[in-house]
Amino acid sequence: MAAETLPELRRDYRVNSAAPVVAYGDQSVRRVPAHVHALGARRVLLVCGRRSFEASGAAAMLPDLESVAELRRWSDFAPNTDAADLWVGLEVMREFEPDLVLGVGGGSALDMAKLLCTFRDIPGSHVVGTIRDGLEPKTRREHLVLVPTTSGSGAEATHFAVVYVGNDKFSIGGEGMRPDAIALDPTLAVTGTPYQRATSGIDAVCQAIESLWAVSATERSRRFARIALRVLLPAIERFVNNPEPQSARAMCIGSHFAGRAIDISRTTAAHALSYGITKNYGVSHGHAVALTLGAFLELHAHPAPAYLHPDVDPAQHELTMNEIFSYFSAHDGGAGRAAFQHLLRRIGLPSTIGDASATAIDPGHLIRTVNVERLSNNPIVLDEAKLGAILERSTMP
Repeated sequence: MAAETLPELRRDYRVNSAAPVVAYGDQSVRRVPAHVHALGARRVLLVCGRRSFEASGAAAMLPDLESVAELRRWSDFAPNTDAADLWVGLEVMREFEPDLVLGVGGGSALDMAKLLCTFRDIPGSHVVGTIRDGLEPKTRREHLVLVPTTSGSGAEATHFAVVYVGNDKFSIGGEGMRPDAIALDPTLAVTGTPYQRATSGIDAVCQAIESLWAVSATERSRRFARIALRVLLPAIERFVNNPEPQSARAMCIGSHFAGRAIDISRTTAAHALSYGITKNYGVSHGHAVALTLGAFLELHAHPAPAYLHPDVDPAQHELTMNEIFSYFSAHDGGAGRAAFQHLLRRIGLPSTIGDASATAIDPGHLIRTVNVERLSNNPIVLDEAKLGAILERSTMP
């Protein structure tokens, strides 16, 4: 299926896109230095994970990269991109003065690369205030090339990035965050642990589902989301439990299309709740999203029209939910939730919040700190009572 999808990937990037996939396929990471050279870059800041860069095999490109440009590597940041780490990275940017930023890694590394380009000319003392004010970058000074080493975040395909100020999560978005080039190498994600493959892969599945039902969904975003689900769902179990080239390629392309989908539609309430679960209880991001998605499948199944967002057409919503259930061979919300939770268990992920977190969650705190922007994109209007019911349902097998 991955091979069949690749022509569509190429075609869509020839039309109405500012971020071409310049390299796809096994070992395509080795082609990145040639693209860096073609962009005329002489000073490259490599933003990558502390261990994942070598572990994934991405380091194989280093000799060729160092032969075409002066290179500085920066990995001094934690998962779940934080403003304090961004401040440190900006000091590196000002000292080194790169003309190209190369982000290689999972979602945090790619988001950090985007943020460094976006905030380069903002004084350190103004970074937090600028984040809170909601910067919308339209341009940038340097080139940006992104190489994902996980099949899940889709961050290489989106024009936004997540950054935390303390426990408060913000999304910075604008056309200036789109990369000049992307390399998709399926072999990089295979080297992750089964848990890493599971939590990143299920994040992509959740992104595609949420994109389908999002208030801001369009025909284009739904098309990308459908491609993603058709590719991801048959491959994810094999990719997690016994990865081989075919499932790795499917997950690589599927997660990229999920990223393309949310680039247009954004995500919804399951993602909104996930940030608090991750930040406060240490559950990996994709897993945190999946823990409530089953309950949202049930809630969204057959809502009364009065509960729907004013911009959601009831007939379209019903068609969308029936389509989503068909991917899981489910006939209603309860069966959809059960099938989704069964998928989590098959890929080795605890399917309830209680099983996933060593600490009992505080629903009231999660609700008070939820990301309002993502809630407003949910097809059902949510209040504290509905969110509380979702969290309660998500503790049940």
